[in-house]
Amino acid sequence: MSDDILKQNIIKELGLEKLPDERKIALLDKMSELIQKRLILRVLEILQEDDKKELEKIMEQKSAPDKVGQFLQKKVPNFEEVIKEEIIKFKQEAKNRVEELKV
Repeated sequence: MSDDILKQNIIKELGLEKLPDERKIALLDKMSELIQKRLILRVLEILQEDDKKELEKIMEQKSAPDKVGQFLQKKVPNFEEVIKEEIIKFKQEAKNRVEELKV
C-alpha cells in the first residue's frame, strides 16, 4: 500500500518525468527505503520496550517482511495513518528540496 501512495505522482510532482525509466525505478526504490526507515524510527517511539525487542527479533528474520507489517498493524494504533503521515512528510520534504535547488 505505501509503495502505491508513494509512487502516485511523486515523479511528476518532483519534475522527474523525463528521466529514463530505470532511473525512475531506482529513485522510487530509494524513496521507499527511506520512508520505511523513517517509519521504523517513528514506530520505535510508540512501542513499549517488550514490543521493541519482539520487533527486533522479527526484523532479524529477513525472510519474514510480512510478519513485520502484521506485528506493527497489531501493536501500533492507527498504523495505516502513521504510514500515510510519513509518506506525506517525505513527499513534502522532497518537493521543498527540489524547489530549493531551483533557486
